[in-house]
Amino acid sequence: MNTIREYIEQMFKGVPMTEETAQLKADILANLEDKYTALKDSGASEHEAIGTVIAEFGDIDELLEEFGVTRVNQQVTTNYETMGESDLRQYIQAKGKLGWNIGLGILSILAGMAGLLLFLAFQAVLPGALYIGLFFLFSFSVIGIGLFIIEGMKAGDLKRFNSPYIIFPNDKEQFISEQEDYKRSFIFSIVAGVSLCIMSITPILMGALTTLLPVLVGVAFSLLLIGVGIIFFTYSGNIWNAYENIKQNGKFVEVIEEEAARDERNRKMNYIIDEIYWPIIVVIYFVFSFTQGTWAWSWVIFVLAGALESTIKSLAGSWEKT
Repeated sequence: MNTIREYIEQMFKGVPMTEETAQLKADILANLEDKYTALKDSGASEHEAIGTVIAEFGDIDELLEEFGVTRVNQQVTTNYETMGESDLRQYIQAKGKLGWNIGLGILSILAGMAGLLLFLAFQAVLPGALYIGLFFLFSFSVIGIGLFIIEGMKAGDLKRFNSPYIIFPNDKEQFISEQEDYKRSFIFSIVAGVSLCIMSITPILMGALTTLLPVLVGVAFSLLLIGVGIIFFTYSGNIWNAYENIKQNGKFVEVIEEEAARDERNRKMNYIIDEIYWPIIVVIYFVFSFTQGTWAWSWVIFVLAGALESTIKSLAGSWEKT
């Protein structure tokens, strides 16, 4: 069935999507799917059914002539990749997995630090606690860094979605609607992540102000809470970013060249933000937290950095217009 849909997508490549042509496309797809189902019910194999349906379809140009529709310059569809629904679904899933594994990588490194602190807290009664803790830190750090490397390599496959591409109007409307549905989950994840980061100060206070926990144990549990909170940020944030990408980079074939020219001017700024700005923020976060011992609240750096990113992009847009 997906083969038939992809075939229709290719047949309508370069066709301006008006209300009439979109309805024509939907009607043709429905008819072909009905024929496919009928052939399958009569005993035909999947390949036979698909081959028969496509062979009987004929030439779409005759139908387009009846509607007075002509294809957009084929050069446009050659220069820009067309993304179907299946491509966009895979992209959203890949972004979600990327965010999940990056979050796990950060949690793994923080868990290694927490393990070291836990063993140090009991080194008076546990011989070799320092070495065991260092081994714990090294092992979990290797896992975390390994996840970063793997996902960094996979992220290269998603770069094609960072440039303008052709999308069909009905697909874009569908994904915009799905983004609205996802907004509640996204807000919940952000609230949960922030709540966990705020709660992370509780174990430290229990260790510092009471005798219920040693201070190092409190810091260890604090790091774990922060790590779990970051997973909420990275997972939901990447999925939301994928929907935003579809909304911004997915262009209709009629206007893609004009809008792509404008997007090209923003590519340099996006590169600076993604490849330089945020890595620097992460380094600042870890250096500041390590040297000052402010793990309980230094996560605020990411919130401030996000607000600063929006300001930088707004200023860049203003300079571009002038």
